[in-house]
Amino acid sequence: MKKLLTTLIFLILMIGCSNSEDELLLSLDGPPAFPHVFMGNAYVNGQPIKEGIVIYAEFGNSQSEIVETLYGRYLNVLVAPKYKSELTAEVNFYIENDKGDKIKAIESYKLSKVNEPYVVNMSLNFRRYP
Repeated sequence: MKKLLTTLIFLILMIGCSNSEDELLLSLDGPPAFPHVFMGNAYVNGQPIKEGIVIYAEFGNSQSEIVETLYGRYLNVLVAPKYKSELTAEVNFYIENDKGDKIKAIESYKLSKVNEPYVVNMSLNFRRYP
């Protein structure tokens, strides 16, 4: 009973505090929107990226999970919108070092609403390592 009451209060607060223009897409039924899954070759200053470099994407107010490069490639950078405004957000890609310094890729990508998981094979180029 206490858990149910807590859940109801949480839901009422979420609804009361939400911005109707940018509603949260999360639901109890599952994921909010189908993701874009990015993968491809990555280059730093024209050379294949080193193994083990941290790479991720930022879009809207969200960030993908961090993945590491392997054999000059990045795989499974998952971009799943959580808010309505993120359904068509611009995605920027970054590499980062262990000190938190990051470098943005030259390329970016504009999301669109998709009806199933959408795989995007895209080469990324970075001017230098962080």
